[in-house]
Amino acid sequence: MRSSFRIYGCAAVVAAALFAQAPAPPAGTPPGGVLRGPMIYKLEDHLLDWPAAPADKAYAAIDGHKLHTYVEELTAISRHYRDSGHPQFWGRIIGTQADKDTADWMVAKFRQIGLSDVHVQPFSLPPQWMPQKWEITATNGGDTLHLDTAQPAYQTPGTKGDLDLEAVYAGTGSEADFLGRDVRGKAVFIFSMPLPGSWRHTATAEDALRRAESKGAAAIFAVIALPGNIRTQLYPTRTNVPTFSMGMQDGYAMRDMIGKAGAGHAPHVKVRLDVDMTPGLTSGTVWGTLPGMTDETIVIIAHRDGWFEAGTDNASGVATAVGLAEYFAKIPKEKRRRTIIFLGHTGHHNGGNMSGTWLLAHRDEVMSKTALLINAEHTATMQTYLLGEDIRPANMATGMLWYAGGPRRPKLQDIAIHAFRSFGVATYASPERAAPGGEMSGLWPYVPGVQASDYNVYFHSDHESADTVPWTGLQSITRAYAKIIDGVNTLPLSDLQRPPEPPNGVIAPLASQSSGSG
Repeated sequence: MRSSFRIYGCAAVVAAALFAQAPAPPAGTPPGGVLRGPMIYKLEDHLLDWPAAPADKAYAAIDGHKLHTYVEELTAISRHYRDSGHPQFWGRIIGTQADKDTADWMVAKFRQIGLSDVHVQPFSLPPQWMPQKWEITATNGGDTLHLDTAQPAYQTPGTKGDLDLEAVYAGTGSEADFLGRDVRGKAVFIFSMPLPGSWRHTATAEDALRRAESKGAAAIFAVIALPGNIRTQLYPTRTNVPTFSMGMQDGYAMRDMIGKAGAGHAPHVKVRLDVDMTPGLTSGTVWGTLPGMTDETIVIIAHRDGWFEAGTDNASGVATAVGLAEYFAKIPKEKRRRTIIFLGHTGHHNGGNMSGTWLLAHRDEVMSKTALLINAEHTATMQTYLLGEDIRPANMATGMLWYAGGPRRPKLQDIAIHAFRSFGVATYASPERAAPGGEMSGLWPYVPGVQASDYNVYFHSDHESADTVPWTGLQSITRAYAKIIDGVNTLPLSDLQRPPEPPNGVIAPLASQSSGSG
């Protein structure tokens, strides 16, 4: 034992000496991190590509490069809307011109492919929450901060003029952080860790925002702890005072201003948020049909909307749906066992899911003979890693949350597992108990469904561009979905349609179920 201690002790001394002699890190090295060197190759030119096996050579007709051009066209629609007078709240937002442009784009693709009965099913929208303009400025003495990454949470109330509030920093917003702090009538800043894959962050998961409101906050800011200064659009926070997300650099600058001011000299924050509830807007579901030899159906859904450029959410899914339409349209009708219906949904980011609500209400009419429902949602994302205070993309696609009919449909689950593996779609060993969010949320208990989705670090942010969507990932998932459709078409409807799944996705073990109820 003493010998070992002497060896390790000597090693520690040597290591300390070497560390002391090491040169100082280069200027600009982030704390606790390393300085990223210059790129020596273009990431998109070195993405890891999973080749099709000889047995799957037919699916090689699905080209990821071509699919990626669709992502680029859709994200361009978002940027055009931004540059046409909507610099702060922008994207392919339900009820806007960008929504119409996206529907027109999809209609044109479906007609070019040769689908039949291509049309838009219109919906009148309830009054839509549309922030028009906002400005957040902090001052202390002669110092001024323009907090440009502040983004109002969806459905948060406006200010009805300017608010001039004392600023207070409340850590992570726990009870311990509020202990001894008077936040009544103040602007409260809370540090919040993102939770990719859960659609939330710690300030919402731990109820910090509503806690701040309950203690009297007049405005609330969630500083999203992602390196850089990323603008994030939050879902409704269920607070009744103006609530915003904010980039980390702006958040740190605000925290430091509060800290330097000292007790009794808090900075002031001016908050202005103008919001309209805009009536009379419309949207619609884009329909297209590829007839098969029977009236049994395969249904493929992709929601068209998204905040900011929305490369992953959901330009990737729309590209996948269009790619599947192109692939199966080239197969002779006599070789297509089932009719394939393609739906471009209004989406769910604003205004309620009009397409999904209608389809759920009419499922017995539309999907009584549906053998498979594929929800093409967030179908490809570049793998990213948080290293020090840097987010680095790797030359590969991410792993996917997935669902394939649940344990009552073991044949469908096996088909999906085999297809994902055949084309290099990375998945977790455990499928989700229910469809992982989005357009299949209300339908999965009733219809045999498959969905593989990623909820990435840039989810709902202004960094979620076409560059975050790898062409290889698009290619892999679209080929896998095509193989799943072909596999399902070898099964009778009776092997796929089952009694509805329990709402929580938990069922008794198969061994305890009677024959035919699985």
